[in-house]
Amino acid sequence: MKYTRIVILVAVISIFSFVACKQASGKEEVGETETSGTLILQVDNTVQPIAEDVTAVFQSIYTNAKITQINRSETDIVNALLHDSANVAVLTRELTKGEEAHFAKKGIQTRSTPFATDALALVSAKNATDTIVNVEDIYRIMRGDSTVTGIQLVFDNPGSSTLRYIMDKAGVDKIPLKNVYALKNTAEVLTFVSNNPNAIGFIGVNWLVQTPDTMRQLVENVRVLGVNNVKGKGAVKYYKPSQSNIATGLYPFTRKLFLLNYQGKRALGMGFANYVSAPEGQRIILKSGLVPETMPYREIEIR
Repeated sequence: MKYTRIVILVAVISIFSFVACKQASGKEEVGETETSGTLILQVDNTVQPIAEDVTAVFQSIYTNAKITQINRSETDIVNALLHDSANVAVLTRELTKGEEAHFAKKGIQTRSTPFATDALALVSAKNATDTIVNVEDIYRIMRGDSTVTGIQLVFDNPGSSTLRYIMDKAGVDKIPLKNVYALKNTAEVLTFVSNNPNAIGFIGVNWLVQTPDTMRQLVENVRVLGVNNVKGKGAVKYYKPSQSNIATGLYPFTRKLFLLNYQGKRALGMGFANYVSAPEGQRIILKSGLVPETMPYREIEIR
C-alpha cells in the first residue's frame, strides 16, 4: 500500500508539473490537424492577392493554424514539388501525367481542388492609340510573324504561368527573339507598359481588382484593353475581363485556379482546401472579383 501511494503521488506531481509548464509558456502545444499546425503554401505570383485574402481569413478563424505564403513563379513551384521541397501549392494548372508520376511512385495520392476562375488582363499605356487588340495578332507575334508590327508583348517572368499560358495558346515552345519580353515581376510589367505606348502587358486580373497600396499608382497609369472572342458568331465584339465576362466565357483568356496537395496525409493542407472550396471560402473568391468554382448560396427568409 505504501508503494502504491508513492506511485500515485509521483503521477499527480508529474501531471501538475506538465500543466504548470504549459501555463508558464503561455500556450498549449497544438498537434497537426486539418485546422491546426503549420503549412508552407507555395503560390503562383500571378494570383498572389487572392491567396493572401483566403489565408488571412482562414487563420483568423482557426487561430492554431499558421500558414506561411511563399510567392514564386510557376516553374519554381513545380520544380519544388518535384524535388520534395514543397507539397501544397496554388497554381493555374494541374500537374501533367509525367509530373504526377513522381508522386505515384511514392504512393502519394494527388488532391487537386479547383476553387476559382481567373483571367489574364491585357494592359497598355493610357496614352496608347489602340484600346482593343485581336487575339490572332497576339498569337502571330508569339510565333515570330514579322508582318505584325508596332506591338511589343511584355510578361512578368520567364517562368511565369502567364507566359506559359499564351505560349500554349499560340502553339509555340520558345519565346521569339523580337517583340516579346519577359521581365521580373508584375510591377515591372506595369512600369514598362506605362512608359511604352506600343507595349501590351499581360498580368493576372487579380492584381487589378485587389491592387496592393504599393502598386496602386502603377495600375492607375495603365488601362485594360478589350479582346475579341474568336468563338463568337456574327460581328466581332471585344470584351474586358470583368467578372461577368469571365463567368460567361465571353472573355477569351481565362484559367482555373487549383490548390494542389501532396502531403499524403490528413493535415492542414487538406483543411485549407476544404475551406477554400466551401461556401465561406467561395464567398471570398466572389468578393475578390474572380469567379468562384461553385456559386455560394444565399438564404432569404420570407415572412
